[in-house]
Amino acid sequence: MPDRPARHTLAWLSATAAWRADLPAQEPRLAAWFAQGLPAMVARRAVDDPDPRLRLGVPLPPSEGRLRVALRVAAHEVRLLQPPPAMDEVLARGVPDDWRGALQAMQRLAPARVFGAFAWQHLSGLPYVHPRSDIDLLWQISNTAQADTLVQHLQNWEGTQARRVDGELCLADGGAVNWREYAGGSRQVLVKRTEGAALELRDTLFNAVGVGA
Repeated sequence: MPDRPARHTLAWLSATAAWRADLPAQEPRLAAWFAQGLPAMVARRAVDDPDPRLRLGVPLPPSEGRLRVALRVAAHEVRLLQPPPAMDEVLARGVPDDWRGALQAMQRLAPARVFGAFAWQHLSGLPYVHPRSDIDLLWQISNTAQADTLVQHLQNWEGTQARRVDGELCLADGGAVNWREYAGGSRQVLVKRTEGAALELRDTLFNAVGVGA
């Protein structure tokens, strides 16, 4: 298992994992969650965080106040890591009828992985999606031309479907940039990584893989 799995990675814990919630009062709910065989999600940690354990989160459904329960666990206590579900997996499992056409159109734009409400409803069977939900997606991007094309498609999709898409352009080095911030054309954009976040030059985002255009 990687020492620092990417943000949004799903983590299933071993049955005997010695995890600890940031707030002890939330531990009974977490225990019930993990007893159902459900995963947590890898979260971002502060650069100066001295705790070597993985930082994970479990976002509870709207019926439980949309609380995000934070916890820590040693890396060796994780039995399985997987990326978030792909769009075709979520569509196959079932989505609200009024979203199906829009998500099928989105799927045709570019391969994407799903996080947020649609992913957690897919994983847990609990009702996360509501009438005001957005779709949250991750796209793996390798160069500037690909990013620019996708951003234009996303803007067109929002105009055509009257829906909102949130999400991140995922870089080869593990960083990620909010697609809407990238679309704004600012000289610097906020790049999020597992160990923190920092402003970086927009024009150098893809230099790490040697393809700027």
